[in-house]
Amino acid sequence: MKRFRLPTTFVMPALLYLPFHHAVHSYIDPGTGSIILQTVIGGFAAVLVAIGMFWKQIKAFVGNLFSRSKKSEELKEQ
Repeated sequence: MKRFRLPTTFVMPALLYLPFHHAVHSYIDPGTGSIILQTVIGGFAAVLVAIGMFWKQIKAFVGNLFSRSKKSEELKEQ
């Protein structure tokens, strides 16, 4: 199996490139900021929908985690 070598693979080319880079004169227009904002809001909405779809299963899973720990504590006390 070949061992992955991070410094040789990624760091050395970056270090060799740094002395030769040129200044970049660019800007981010308002449309790009709008797209980024829409992506963040859409991701948040997707997480909320996913939680809403599986809420009963999530609630049951968490409830089972805590009920099992209570049952095991009761068995240890006896």
